[in-house]
Amino acid sequence: MRSPVRTIAIVGGGFCGTVLAARLLRQPPEEPSRIVLIERREEVGRGVAYQPSPSGPLLNVPAGRMSADAADPLQFANFAHDRNPGVSAHSFLPRALYGEYLQQLLQQAQQVAPARVDFQRIRAEASALHRIATDGPYLLSLSPDQQLLADDVVLACGDPPPVDPVCVAGIAGHASYLGNPHCNSALRSDCISLLVIGAGLTMVDVALGAAAANPRIRIHAISRHGLLPGVQNSTPLPRSDGSESELRFMSHLGSGPISARLLLQGFRALCRELRQQGRHWRDAVTAAREVAPALWQRMPEQERSRFLRHLRVYWDVHRHRMPPSIEQRLRQLRRSGRLCVHAGRILRMDAFGGAALQVRWRPRGAVAVRQLLVDQVINCAGTDHRLTRTGDPLQQAMMASGLAVADRLGLGWRTGPHGALIDADGRSARHLFYLGPMLRADHWEATAVAELRLHAQQLAAALVQIRA
Repeated sequence: MRSPVRTIAIVGGGFCGTVLAARLLRQPPEEPSRIVLIERREEVGRGVAYQPSPSGPLLNVPAGRMSADAADPLQFANFAHDRNPGVSAHSFLPRALYGEYLQQLLQQAQQVAPARVDFQRIRAEASALHRIATDGPYLLSLSPDQQLLADDVVLACGDPPPVDPVCVAGIAGHASYLGNPHCNSALRSDCISLLVIGAGLTMVDVALGAAAANPRIRIHAISRHGLLPGVQNSTPLPRSDGSESELRFMSHLGSGPISARLLLQGFRALCRELRQQGRHWRDAVTAAREVAPALWQRMPEQERSRFLRHLRVYWDVHRHRMPPSIEQRLRQLRRSGRLCVHAGRILRMDAFGGAALQVRWRPRGAVAVRQLLVDQVINCAGTDHRLTRTGDPLQQAMMASGLAVADRLGLGWRTGPHGALIDADGRSARHLFYLGPMLRADHWEATAVAELRLHAQQLAAALVQIRA
């Protein structure tokens, strides 16, 4: 039997969980409801991305494109302007400020929620999920020794934590190796020589933070291709007709199944057309982002795999870009010789003497092996999206019970409409959903505010319509 008060449990209080909870509080179901937000951290709204940090990392997107509400595109920019009149919609602002914005968003939603809706925040970690009978509620096991019955459950967890690459097996547990760059101990003031695994946006944050903490440090970054993220435009681009660019892009791809090669050809053709019109390649990226879910669903699994193997790295460096001010600091760091970015493969690492680490690596296209001796290694290669390798107990339990299945390409969860999780028998759940970046398995583009806020809006509307 279900309780007369409908309970909607949201597991994860980062961007997705906070925005979903706020929307449900403002536009709740008609019946008496309880919204329960479960987050293991002390604060909600911050997740991994928006935690306060001594290095003060910036958002990679201007304030005017970071609103959590698509209907109010300048909501975050106005929030920031109220605190500092000197900022504008084109400013790249601190990530910690965005965490404050999300917290205020939730607080304001609580204040205007109707009396029939109750909000509860539980600080705990979800470790297991069970279905009570075929049509019954879900039982969530929470730490420490808590349980929660919920009629609807939304997993609003981000990507799994980083997994150590094979090359660090020889230094597992070593004090000079840090597998998670988001730990408070990531930056050491006594480190003179640092190796960063990866060359993406996380590497940029770590390198700049390390350089600020120690003016004498020398940093090496090694990734397979040695490609750095692109740069956001320093001045606002002229407003373009995005729908026209999307239609042009789609016209190059026809109406049937799409191959990775055809996708590349179509994107290049769109770039050429935009250049002839005096426009920027960033317009092509924006157009591709808008239609990415539709295109991804037209790609056979073999072609998706080919895209991931050959094209993903190039898409990522053009899609995930850094602010101009950050790029300038990074360029200065490279010119001074304090940051060296290498394309290659790390073969192995070993302890050397006391706290030092010896790194053997092979440059891309070379045969000879080189060596580096460093004081610290930080893994910034990103999370491993393969859920089959996750150490998260809740995710493990859900796969073991068949409540959810991982995508075969290692991108995240298999989902149906509105993020409904697909079970081991191929059925879409009616009361169990996922909201977050692991929607990429079926949508590809599902990591930025622009996509996730729409998924949150659609899921909230679907939850309001659900009846037991």
